[in-house]
Amino acid sequence: MKEIRTTKLFEELNSISKNNQSYQAFLNDRKEEKQYTTLNDFLNDYLAKHPEHTIPDIIFRSNLSQNYVYPILNGNRSHPSKYKLVALCIGACMDLKNTQRALTLAECSELYPKIPADAGIILCINNGCETVMDVESFLIENGVESPFG
Repeated sequence: MKEIRTTKLFEELNSISKNNQSYQAFLNDRKEEKQYTTLNDFLNDYLAKHPEHTIPDIIFRSNLSQNYVYPILNGNRSHPSKYKLVALCIGACMDLKNTQRALTLAECSELYPKIPADAGIILCINNGCETVMDVESFLIENGVESPFG
C-alpha cells in the first residue's frame, strides 16, 4: 500500500466540511494505509518488499557489524544512532523518503540539508550510492568530515 504524503492529507482535511459524514469518509479512506509504529516493523516490511537486498549484502554495503545490524532488524535495538541507521538505510538501498521515515521511527533527527555532511549524504542517496564507502569517499573528496565514524 502506498503511503500518502502528509501535505496531501492536510489538503484533504482543508477541503472537507466540519461534519461527521465528511470526516468519517476521510477516516475510511485511510484504513487501508500501512501505519508503522516501530522501526522494526518498517524495516521488516521494507526488506519483505525488496528481497533482492539480503541481510549479508546490507551489512557489507553499510559497513556495519552484524552484531549492530541484527538487533535493529529483530527489534532489540529500536533507537540506533542517527548515522548508523543512515548507514543501514544506504546499505539497504533506500531512497531518501524511506531513510527519513526510518530516522523518524527511531526518534532520530532527519537528514537536514543545512548540515554539510547531511547535504552530502542526501545528494549521494538521491544519486543511488549503494555503499557507505562511496558516500564517505564523496564527503572526503569535498572536504566534509564523515559522520560514519
